[in-house]
Amino acid sequence: MSIIIADRDTAGLLQAATGPEAVRSADGGRLARLIPAPRPGMMFPELGISDEELERRENDPNARWFTAEEVKSRLNQLRKGS
Repeated sequence: MSIIIADRDTAGLLQAATGPEAVRSADGGRLARLIPAPRPGMMFPELGISDEELERRENDPNARWFTAEEVKSRLNQLRKGS
């Protein structure tokens, strides 16, 4: 189901969102979670970061990557410790 936003100010606020946003009523109650539609330069808006930033992180020579086995091993260590 689509919800039509007739108020231009509200529509403008929603269009300007660059990442996930909480949509709230006037009294502060949470109505929804907005994930903006993909747009040029932001293939995954639900992450809230640009494609350029994702690429920078992926190509960072100082980044430390972990295999699935390393992650499983660490999780098992944490479970045993608690």
